[in-house]
Amino acid sequence: MSEMVEVLAGTSLFLLAFSLLIFDIPRYTLSLVSLALFSSKRRSASGTVCEATVSVIIPTFNGGSGLAPSISSLRRQTLRPVEIIVVDDGSTDQTRAVAERARAQGLVDMVICHGTRCGRSAAINAAARFARGDLLLTVDADTVFEPNAVERLAAAFGDPLVAGASCNIAISNERDSIWTGLQSVEYLMSITAGRSILDVVDAIACLSGACSMYRRDIFTQQGGLDVGPGEDMEYTLRLRRLGYVIRFVSDAWAETAGPASGISLLRQRARWDRDALRIRFMMYGELSFRHPLERLPDTIQRLDFIVFDLVPTLSLPFYLAYIVLLFGPDAVLFLSAIYLLLLWISVFTMALVFALFQRSVGNFGWKMALIFPLYQGVYLKCAVFFLLFGNHLCLVAER
Repeated sequence: MSEMVEVLAGTSLFLLAFSLLIFDIPRYTLSLVSLALFSSKRRSASGTVCEATVSVIIPTFNGGSGLAPSISSLRRQTLRPVEIIVVDDGSTDQTRAVAERARAQGLVDMVICHGTRCGRSAAINAAARFARGDLLLTVDADTVFEPNAVERLAAAFGDPLVAGASCNIAISNERDSIWTGLQSVEYLMSITAGRSILDVVDAIACLSGACSMYRRDIFTQQGGLDVGPGEDMEYTLRLRRLGYVIRFVSDAWAETAGPASGISLLRQRARWDRDALRIRFMMYGELSFRHPLERLPDTIQRLDFIVFDLVPTLSLPFYLAYIVLLFGPDAVLFLSAIYLLLLWISVFTMALVFALFQRSVGNFGWKMALIFPLYQGVYLKCAVFFLLFGNHLCLVAER
């Protein structure tokens, strides 16, 4: 331990700061400390009465196993939806049977069946044509809501400039595997902590695909969701460009199932990152220094992605090589010291989340917190780096 302290003491402040940036965790700690210091500015939907009506749309492909619990949680809401529409997007499991049974029991108002798979966006757009509520709530079939979640989400639309809002998300299958346990900690950090501070500065960049609410008249005027991948982020950025406000409602909670295997998790994250790069940089040109009529919150949201997501992911392999060259035999000692520092920061961050939001992971999640810095800072970044750029590098090498 004393050797680790000596190594850190002899390291430049710049390298220490860059090491913390690379491994990501302190980003959420700073967010929570900022929230604690400026808690009076935290916005909450609690206590706000909403008179808007809500239509729920559940697009699903082979989601029959989670459909009934999701519908049940929606029927228990303090703000009852005026209708629930299920779209079976070409499923080959029991999805249609479960949906039709729910409709026969009066739990679902409409079931739309696609003969072949058309995609999530097409499913939502099709249902939105028949919806009659003032607000549209789109829900994944494996999402289960706390009883007041819909009411708190809807209350955010008391501001006429708000065109979209998403809720707080926890992992429902935390104990299924080491991967779901790590995701449980990750969601607590990146969503509960990270999006809460971004909401304070109006810099939310992506409405969650698992559960998001939209103002129906604006949704239809804009032609609904884009049919390409990453539709949730594309629609969010489109609304921001039009001057609308996007909200994250931290006290509206829902649970969703996370990928239970390492391979499924990596495929999910590679898809998310690939879609983010395509939408942000190819569709919306967010690498440019400025945009006409860009507001400060828009600048903050894209810099948040570039500085805290893109740069660390692209830099990590080169950073590790630099550390080995710089420290030689002491490289392992330096990285171990950084890891222990990040571990303490991670535990402190989880404690802050509990203090501010009265929410915590279970015992299994706390055990996973011991390896969370390795998962968040190294495993995911290296894996996504090679999944995103591996094929391109292989093609270049073949040439």
